[in-house]
Amino acid sequence: MYILGVNGWIRGIHDASAALFYNGKLIAAAEEERFSRRKHAFNSLPYAAMNYCLQEAGITADDIDHIAVGWDLAELDQYYGKEGMKQKEMLDIVFPQQMFPRVKDPDFHLIPHHVSHASAAFYESGFDQATIVVVDGSGENESISIARGDRSSKSVEILKTYPLRSSLGIFYEAVTLFCGLGKFGEGKTMGLASYAEPVHKFPTILEGPPQLTDDQNRDDVVLKSWLTYLQSHFQSQTKVPGYDFDPLYGTLQKHDHSLSYASIAASAQQSLEDGLVQIVKEAIQLTGMNQVCLTGGVALNCVANRKVANLPEVNGLYIQPASSDSGVSIGAAAWLSAQCGLDVTVPLDHVYSGPSFSEEQIMDVLNQFSLSYQKPNHLEEEVAKLLMDDKVVARFDGRMEMGPRALGNRSILSNPRSKEMLKRVNHIKLREQWRPLAPSMTVELKGQVLVEQEASPHMLLSSEVRSEQRDHVPAIVHVDYSTRAQVVDKRMNEGYWNLLTTFADMSGVPTVMNTSFNIGSEPIVCTPVHALKSFYASGIDALILGPILVRK
Repeated sequence: MYILGVNGWIRGIHDASAALFYNGKLIAAAEEERFSRRKHAFNSLPYAAMNYCLQEAGITADDIDHIAVGWDLAELDQYYGKEGMKQKEMLDIVFPQQMFPRVKDPDFHLIPHHVSHASAAFYESGFDQATIVVVDGSGENESISIARGDRSSKSVEILKTYPLRSSLGIFYEAVTLFCGLGKFGEGKTMGLASYAEPVHKFPTILEGPPQLTDDQNRDDVVLKSWLTYLQSHFQSQTKVPGYDFDPLYGTLQKHDHSLSYASIAASAQQSLEDGLVQIVKEAIQLTGMNQVCLTGGVALNCVANRKVANLPEVNGLYIQPASSDSGVSIGAAAWLSAQCGLDVTVPLDHVYSGPSFSEEQIMDVLNQFSLSYQKPNHLEEEVAKLLMDDKVVARFDGRMEMGPRALGNRSILSNPRSKEMLKRVNHIKLREQWRPLAPSMTVELKGQVLVEQEASPHMLLSSEVRSEQRDHVPAIVHVDYSTRAQVVDKRMNEGYWNLLTTFADMSGVPTVMNTSFNIGSEPIVCTPVHALKSFYASGIDALILGPILVRK
């Protein structure tokens, strides 16, 4: 039985994606932005991602038994004043006959948004039973959901929800916009927060903006209310701060005053952490289960996640790597697979579920553009030497990652031994110079770098860098001595593990700096052509394309 999961619609949607399950097992998943090259793929359907899923499985549209959309589109349309569309009409938009020709239509299902989020996290986690916490901007009518997952009964049950006025995600979005960091710039806010101390006490986020009435349960109203609050409290004070952030130029200047954009970000981060911890504690009390799954856009905040991981009530934490809305295509298909009586299985390396390209395909592209290249007998050693010489190397190898983090297969790598490398890579990627970059290290070597024992294979837990390592790998140490590490298990990505191990053996440095292979605001590269375009349009020194090495 083939079940195609979808996140996408013609309005009110971002991070369009598709995922394919066969008899309960994840076969493929990808985000539409990687194909369309339109960041976040707003208000669109994942036609290219769906086509990839079918090609990966070697099937046609007639083989699809069910389509599961990770939203109740009827509820969504009602919100936008467009109600009345029948499910057959929706199917014709989601899976159009002219693009996916077929004799018969698949069954069409609308899965509530937070059920989809929760199912993705639970079925990926490997837990038999778990508390599930969904925390994002908004679902159909809720901003937070507490759920219970039970593998034996094949169930994910929502136990409690919070209204949109309680949204942690909308609050943090408002702070991000107020600080001039732009839409979907919440990761920048988290990084900026480390430059100051939390000096302002925000109202309790879960109670909503102070001026909001109980009947105003719309995400746009909540966002405007928080922006009004921020403007009324901070607009006149943000030009005389401790670390003064200039939104126009992305620079930070040190002053001796107490309030700044950085101070606002730090205060907001503290409030977000307090709210998330409160919800997780309540969820564990409600379910009686201390293994926790965390998902939704807020779960991409690795600093807040560390606060959850450190709770004594938590005995095992899984954070879904595609916690943004891109992951609900996986969750919708997983939930429906379970409802059909199938045992849902997600491989250990499930985050690498996108397209891959053969050596022959890569060489065809290189020859098409008459590009010179090498095929070293010992590629890892050649790359390690380049990194040791402070060259910036992009790695394009294996299946593309699902989710916003590059985890070795679509990555830009560099030597962490010099702070100048951080500046250089930020310059190459057109990023603000104050923003941190993350390290990759093998599971075997994480203890040499990180204080905490628990680290994330998906860059979703902040960790403290050991004091004795801070001067040796300064490029991956943030201003507060934290880092967002990826620990690599050989079973998940043997090729990348081999490269990290070779670099560590040759250099004595137990980690490399890793950031996503994209320049500026473009999506992460998907194909060899994307990789070559970004390579030659930037200051990257060398490019790994599978077994092939391209140098400038």
